[in-house]
Amino acid sequence: MAFANSENPNSPSRPEEAHQPVATPASTLLLGIADAAGNVVYVSSELLAFTGLTLQQIATEWAAQVHPDDVARTAAQWQQALAARQAYQIEFRFRRFDGQYRWVRSMGYPQLNEHNQVQQWVINMVDVEQLRQSHSESIGSWADFNSLAELIPQLVWTTDATGFHTYFNQRWTDFTGYTLADSVGPDMWNNLLHPDDRARARQVWGHSLATGDFYEIEYRFKSRQNDYRWFLGQAVPVRNEAGEIIKWFGTCTDIHDQKMQELALRKREQDFMTLANAIPQLAWMADETGAIVWYNDRWFRFTGTTHEEMMGWGWQKVMHPDRVDEITNGWKQALLDGEKWEDTFPLRRHDGEFRWFLSRALPVRDEEGRIVRWCGTNTDVTEQKQLQEQLERAYSDLEAKVIFRTLDLEREVQELRQRIGE
Repeated sequence: MAFANSENPNSPSRPEEAHQPVATPASTLLLGIADAAGNVVYVSSELLAFTGLTLQQIATEWAAQVHPDDVARTAAQWQQALAARQAYQIEFRFRRFDGQYRWVRSMGYPQLNEHNQVQQWVINMVDVEQLRQSHSESIGSWADFNSLAELIPQLVWTTDATGFHTYFNQRWTDFTGYTLADSVGPDMWNNLLHPDDRARARQVWGHSLATGDFYEIEYRFKSRQNDYRWFLGQAVPVRNEAGEIIKWFGTCTDIHDQKMQELALRKREQDFMTLANAIPQLAWMADETGAIVWYNDRWFRFTGTTHEEMMGWGWQKVMHPDRVDEITNGWKQALLDGEKWEDTFPLRRHDGEFRWFLSRALPVRDEEGRIVRWCGTNTDVTEQKQLQEQLERAYSDLEAKVIFRTLDLEREVQELRQRIGE
């Protein structure tokens, strides 16, 4: 819920269109829904009755209902939850329809779409003062909690303070095929995990139980069709007035499609790295500005440099000092032109020897034709360069010999003419 500036929070007056106050039972959950940006778009009739306000007033005057001493703390935690896309729990004083501030416990849970983006937030509050007066440790009536749990698209579960599962919603049953009686207990959920995920899940969950830290993990759950799907598991502890954990509230969000895309992308990256490190050339990639962002392993083995040394324009360090300005200017011109770049120059090897390389780079463009990166290679042509130089020297030698022989012939011809003429 967004905290906006509004009227004086101490003012008891309300517009005439506000709902008339009615008493709400201690066990009733005060439910609200906010969009991905945190703007209130729905509140339950119980919350309208508790505040005596309309939906529009709650959406625009939310901060005014929070006790002045609690506004900053509550707003900060809400913004933190929005940024992290994580469930939260907080207690603060909230003004009731009669102007009295009541301590409420608010818990919010993000609902994610198939792209792992927040669609909306489901937020509930309960008057904890009435709960404490009745010595209740529940977060509301079971009917209200169950309604909330069935409203969100995740698999919902609760445990006691020790991690013993006490509840699963209907979505859990629909997905796993296990009834509540089959599922409750300390470790039944782990048996439904992929064997490769069980030890890690047990370790992460054990850490949260021991420390009270927010629980978050990605793992694969087996469906009733006996296939596995990836889920994001999250849980927050519920504490009593003494700060002691009395239960855990958790959700499992289906992220299978996103995970498959992520794994496929990772596989393509691994295949690319394998290919890039297998080719005999030194390979590299630059961003649209020409700064190098990646080299293959062969580059580092040849130059004897490190990743940190070579990023950006660090490659100038292994250029021959007599050529570095010329090469840099040629590369910058290619960046301006957006055309293929090619040059031949020496690179210093790790032992200090310079070897000749044919270097080429091509621009990679997006769908709109903008250059997003450059891909380049350096091919060792030292032997070819040496052979070319040998051939050029041999040709020069041959050419000189031909010239000298020609001169000799001309001299002999002149001598012959002189003898004949005599």
